[in-house]
Amino acid sequence: MILQRLSQSIRKQDWFTVLIETLIVVFGVFIGLQVNNWNASRVARAEAGDLLARMLIEAQETQTDLADYQAIHAGILDRAIQLSIRLTEVERCLAMDDDTKELVLGVGDFPPPRFSLATASEAIGSGHLAVIGSGDIREEVRRIIDEMTFLERQWQRYIRVKQDSELAIYTAAGLSLVRDEKLQLTPGGDTWEGVDQYRLQTPEGICGKSEMVAFASNAATTQHIYTRYMDEVSATLEAYAALLAAEAGTTHETGEAAE
Repeated sequence: MILQRLSQSIRKQDWFTVLIETLIVVFGVFIGLQVNNWNASRVARAEAGDLLARMLIEAQETQTDLADYQAIHAGILDRAIQLSIRLTEVERCLAMDDDTKELVLGVGDFPPPRFSLATASEAIGSGHLAVIGSGDIREEVRRIIDEMTFLERQWQRYIRVKQDSELAIYTAAGLSLVRDEKLQLTPGGDTWEGVDQYRLQTPEGICGKSEMVAFASNAATTQHIYTRYMDEVSATLEAYAALLAAEAGTTHETGEAAE
């Protein structure tokens, strides 16, 4: 009896309606999946665009900071070369005028780099760099971080040479501070004004002394090498920023087209 009723129910079923309803369900699921995919792609493009924009701003700011840093070190290099020559000019060196004194004191001038590509480094470390679809961009990000790391290692080498030269020359020259109430701190309160507060008690310890000339020349040579490395990093950074700018523009256009 049950089988007979089931058979009659099946025969009476409107299979066309069932087919339409099934197609509607399948089509609805398909549309839902497509919408999810479109949303995921849109979010991914937005994340990639945001990361590119932040890395581009960071690269451009670092370009400016590096250019300023290069200018500072160009001046330090010039003074380092002058010092290595001045130490061989015994008579003028022994006179220890303000110009010579400034050259000697300049041995201790080695400002550190105060710039980095923190956003790019974090993107690599966290794996977030993967949101950028371009393999070329990802490779270039890794390359510039390697370059910045290399420059940091060179800074560590550079500062050791500078500190050794500073200690040797200052000690041999008998560097001391003058106790004079007339000498006041500058309005900023951080530095002394001029070189009057310094005295080189034994200039004969550095003037015409081959060992001191060698220390000064080594410092100048290391300074020159360091500035050359900065030039190379600057060129790489310029290419990196240009590539980011081009990719950011492409990503923006692609996002507008998709919307």
